[in-house]
Amino acid sequence: MSSVPRRTRVNDSPCVISRRGWLRGIAGSVAAAGAATVAARSSLSAMGALAQTPMPDADFWKQVRSEFLLDKDWTYLNNGTLGPTPKAVYFTLVERYHDLAQDPGQPNTDQNAAADDVRRKAAAFVGADFDEIALVRNTTEGMSFMLNGLDLKPGDEILTTFHEHAGGLQPCRLKAKRHGVIVKEVKWAAPAEDPAVILNAFAAAITPRTKVIMASHAMYQTGSTIPLKQLATLAREKGIVTAIDGAHPVGMVKMDMHDLGVDFYASSSHKWLCAPTGAGILYLRRASQEQLWPTVVSTGWDDPKRGAARYDRLSQRAHPIVLALGAALDFQSALGQERIETRVRALHVYSRRALAALPGITYHTSANPELSNALLAFTLANVKNADIVETLKKRHRIWTRTMEYDLNAVRIATHIYNTEEQIDRLVAGLQDVLKGNIVKAPTTAPDDED
Repeated sequence: MSSVPRRTRVNDSPCVISRRGWLRGIAGSVAAAGAATVAARSSLSAMGALAQTPMPDADFWKQVRSEFLLDKDWTYLNNGTLGPTPKAVYFTLVERYHDLAQDPGQPNTDQNAAADDVRRKAAAFVGADFDEIALVRNTTEGMSFMLNGLDLKPGDEILTTFHEHAGGLQPCRLKAKRHGVIVKEVKWAAPAEDPAVILNAFAAAITPRTKVIMASHAMYQTGSTIPLKQLATLAREKGIVTAIDGAHPVGMVKMDMHDLGVDFYASSSHKWLCAPTGAGILYLRRASQEQLWPTVVSTGWDDPKRGAARYDRLSQRAHPIVLALGAALDFQSALGQERIETRVRALHVYSRRALAALPGITYHTSANPELSNALLAFTLANVKNADIVETLKKRHRIWTRTMEYDLNAVRIATHIYNTEEQIDRLVAGLQDVLKGNIVKAPTTAPDDED
């Protein structure tokens, strides 16, 4: 066999790799995959032990932060778009993809079967039954499954809100264009500080033709939460289906789908669960499944005994990502959902109080804990939101994001890896903005891939 070395390019520069070097690289990747298995299990074990060890909160969360691979030079405050994966999740993903690279046969069969274990973990995590959980790729896919699967006739109404994400809103508009359904926006004075304001707005908008309420549990633009349990009760009393965009709450606050009483609820796991992109959880209430047609079908789509699993018949899929979702559920379960919720709410309160010292600040997020969460949106008077985000990024290495629509807002999203010191750094950066030290943002289209 020829010993001529392979030629390749790295960063557009020609380079030469010898066969011996290439084989060393392969051997190294095998060893790395084995190390990944050990690292993933060690991380989950450490989190379980940590959660049982009495210690001050500051020390506890410092150790949790060490489980993330975040660049320490950056303050990352945009978990609402994409959360970083902790070591246990990252190394699980590496291990499972290596298994398939080494042997696409039995590992693929095993990983496919293991997806049901992830389904069980997800059901326990969100307060649902095993046969009420479908594994989708993200919230947008889940919302399309819901709305495309409902039989609606011309003139039927879908009630939604005035600050919805495109992933939920556009399937409604498709339904309107294709089937003559009417989409109505429910509005209220925002931010609402009393749940009754939101409930009354929905109640006033309901007509005999209203068939579906499609709303975000936590609105991604403002961070405000709707009183979902009360809204689901109102809907059920009137025979209205609830199809909920739950992109944010899962992994942020403790969830109980049976207590909420919704029909359908879609969530992305790459946000607050800190799983890789490409895995999501779709809750389909068992008693409501008969109202929903599957959208993507393969073997088993018409077998009601499969429960929600018949709605995610995607055939061959990226099972390493699904199993990494399982590791993310294990990671957060080891820490405890109540403890996580307490922490993210504490960071929200700290952020609100710290930012309040800035002149000309306006909040778009409710101050009522019942109507708020870990997201916080604000405006600085007479400063463009895009310029604020660009200045924080370029001058202070702080990552936030803009909110468009009619808000001109900046949104921060803090999670368990963030610290009070990082919020103080944000305040200092905003003070710099207010002094006129502004980096102008390039003109780009609004980002709704949240």
